[in-house]
Amino acid sequence: MDAPQLPFRVIIVGGGLVALTAAHIFSKTDIDFVILEQHENLLPEIGSLLNLWPPTFRIFDQLGLLDAVQPVLNSIRHGYVLSADDGTVFADLDPNTISKANHGYGVWVTHRPLFIEALYQNLPDGAKERIKLKKRVVDVSVLEDGVRVECTDGTIEEGSIVMGADGVHSRIRQCMESLAMGKPPPDRSQTPKSPYITTYRMLFGNVPVPPGLEKGMNYECASERVSTQLLTGEDQAWCGVYEALDEPTSERRRHTEQDKEKVLQKWGHLYIAPGLKVRDVFATRVGDMGLINLEEGNVDKWSWKRIVLVGDAVRKLEPHAGLGYNSGVLDVVVLVNKLRRLLQTETWPATEALEVLFADYQTERMKDGPKVDTMSRRRARLTAWLSPMNKITAKYIAPWTNLAWYNLNFVFGPLVSRAPVLEWLEEKRLPASVKIPYVHHPIIDEGQSKMPPATRPNGPAIYSVAILLAASAAVGFQYYRRLYG
Repeated sequence: MDAPQLPFRVIIVGGGLVALTAAHIFSKTDIDFVILEQHENLLPEIGSLLNLWPPTFRIFDQLGLLDAVQPVLNSIRHGYVLSADDGTVFADLDPNTISKANHGYGVWVTHRPLFIEALYQNLPDGAKERIKLKKRVVDVSVLEDGVRVECTDGTIEEGSIVMGADGVHSRIRQCMESLAMGKPPPDRSQTPKSPYITTYRMLFGNVPVPPGLEKGMNYECASERVSTQLLTGEDQAWCGVYEALDEPTSERRRHTEQDKEKVLQKWGHLYIAPGLKVRDVFATRVGDMGLINLEEGNVDKWSWKRIVLVGDAVRKLEPHAGLGYNSGVLDVVVLVNKLRRLLQTETWPATEALEVLFADYQTERMKDGPKVDTMSRRRARLTAWLSPMNKITAKYIAPWTNLAWYNLNFVFGPLVSRAPVLEWLEEKRLPASVKIPYVHHPIIDEGQSKMPPATRPNGPAIYSVAILLAASAAVGFQYYRRLYG
């Protein structure tokens, strides 16, 4: 059978942040694409906070987006960990200075709707025309030489591959898994079992910066099975309550207004920043509150034949560490790098070639996947304690060993240094000197420019001893208090 004389075309399902970033990336290639979004617009109903880490800024530099997104960014200059019960300060850290020195970029946050708007408005006109709203996918067919995606309104899109960027409850993942088992896709009225587990849920809202608090601060207040957070930006602040469920669950649940009020009433007495309680800050909120489950977990199979998944469709990270969107961007970077290379030698790749490529993509992204997952889980449990050891670590070990500083330098730092970049686009603003050199750089003029990994002090060995001593001291202190307190 002769190869069809059609351009390679990617059907991206989902119109969220990862999909919009993918649109920017594909716009810098010769690869055709279309985006199918089920909602009437791209903006979320309730705006929330979004963290941006150095690897994402490297990609924005390559895409020419740094100046475009800068107006909606807020720098986090200092972070504090406090007791949610009495406001005692456990630890503090300046993550921005450390991140800039190590990686050339600081730690920034943004208001999700403003960031989505910035990404959309800075797309080329041709890319904007490829975004189709109110397209709810009902079925996917994988053919010998392509794919067909059917929507509830009767629209049919044809292409070469399907990229599922449609989030935690991915319809594309559901269709892919059904196809792999030889079954029809589940009816949209059904609620399939989630591959993720929910241990926490979060109540959140947007508020003015409280009087007396500095801008650019991150306050995280810890307690037994609950934590609170307040981040202050230039023009607004974001507040949240993270509550552990009675039992972890994989069931999907839509929370009511009554559920939100119950959470607020239950935890309104807790501190959310020095001198401020949850109830006082939430009373100043602008707009509605949100209450969502915070799923965690990973999907074993990321692709099948001509279908591939990215972002929250393959992994869900608890948001304390702020790695979800950033990880999804790197999924797209790796996938497009490999697609672009393949299409330079094969105009219309066979399904077998795409299966090999997708498997290679998953393997590459999974190299650091467990570390990223562990970082996110630990960060959540060091604020909303699920065990006595979580509490001891947060109150004693972390402050005494400066554990947050150690993690930024010796755990998160190496992960950032290994992050991929777009192979074919120039990076213009990366500082010439950083403490932890990057491993990957763009390929310019057919010559690959790579720097060796940084030579680091033997931090893990030193800190292992320090943490062991601090843990012993903390346990002894707790025992002393029981006997003589």
